[in-house]
Amino acid sequence: MSFRPPVLNAQDFAAKDSATAGIQEAIDALPRSGGIVRLPAGVYRLRRSIELRSHVTLRGEGPSTVLTRAAAVTITPLARSMAARDRKLYLKSARGLKAGDELCLKSNIEGGWHSRHVIVTALRGKTAEVRVLKDDRGRRYLTKDNAYAANWFPALWILEKRDVTLSAFAIDGGVRKHDRAKTDFTVAAVHTRNSHHLRVLDLTVRDWPGDGIGIQGGEDALVRGCLVENTCGPGLHPGTSLMHSQWVENTAKRCTGDGYYFCRGVRNAVCQGNLFHDNLANGIGGLSDPDRFNIVANNVCAYNGKHGIDAPEALGNNIHGNLCRNNSQSEPGRYVGIYLDRHRENIVRGNQCIDDQPRHTQLDGVVAVDPLGENLIADNTCILAKPSAYATGPEIRQKPPKK
Repeated sequence: MSFRPPVLNAQDFAAKDSATAGIQEAIDALPRSGGIVRLPAGVYRLRRSIELRSHVTLRGEGPSTVLTRAAAVTITPLARSMAARDRKLYLKSARGLKAGDELCLKSNIEGGWHSRHVIVTALRGKTAEVRVLKDDRGRRYLTKDNAYAANWFPALWILEKRDVTLSAFAIDGGVRKHDRAKTDFTVAAVHTRNSHHLRVLDLTVRDWPGDGIGIQGGEDALVRGCLVENTCGPGLHPGTSLMHSQWVENTAKRCTGDGYYFCRGVRNAVCQGNLFHDNLANGIGGLSDPDRFNIVANNVCAYNGKHGIDAPEALGNNIHGNLCRNNSQSEPGRYVGIYLDRHRENIVRGNQCIDDQPRHTQLDGVVAVDPLGENLIADNTCILAKPSAYATGPEIRQKPPKK
């Protein structure tokens, strides 16, 4: 007899005071062995992150299942500094906040991995009692450093878990116009840290005030068939020494960062068969040491603001079969189809770089400068209005390695 995991319906746990529309309550009701939480079609309004557990599947009914968030409050400066062990938060304004809300704390000094995420457990005037969801011990958020709180949070938070699947639903942040300076990668719509055996399948993420899907650390992640649109930051964000991940058949468009951003130390990733277009930065960006031994294949990078593929200090990667078309939209002529510098031990082969616009922007195809070792750059086709000085027909002439 095969084992059938328990299946719970999130709508059965919905209550007026739930900060997660019943989803967290359903997850918490599963046995320790895990199971499946169904999200029937409908709108689920979140005021805080859903914290996933190991061996749990969250399964929707496609785009008709929508996780959304409450309207963002005005970013609120702290009235008093917050020390590492403080569990009270003194705000200059608490307008719009209530118990159950999640806040992200930052300052001019502390941010990113050093942001603090808290849940408001009680609110008395402008003073909030909080439970720390995640922070870096020892960090302080000082008024002299312009410390502030905002109700940014990941819709899905997966911290040091195993065997988690997210499938077939939409996440809508409701933010049509982003302030690029006011965001954080730790508030990605899907944010994971040091987790293993993840499956993120057929999600739609749009208008989120942070990255789209961020897989930070851990290993064995599959992100497939997802659509990410208009996020404040990269659409897809593998990072922080992530090992053995696959990113296939996804689309990221109109994001304020790269469509796909290699963060630090990504190894053995496969980025294949994706479409990255109309992003404000690169189609694929940040591929640099210590990112190593990754495959970037058969992607389409088109009409992005900067390079089609940006690979500074690339080491030991295979970049082949990609189409980079009509990029450098932000500054015509400045950016190229595929860019490498200070690179070694890479294979860049069989790519197409094309500019077929009435007004050309991507004037160069494959540009490779200042290599630090041997690379194979061959069989690339560049159809451009004005080939660069490095172009020799379909091939690219590299500068000699530095000695």
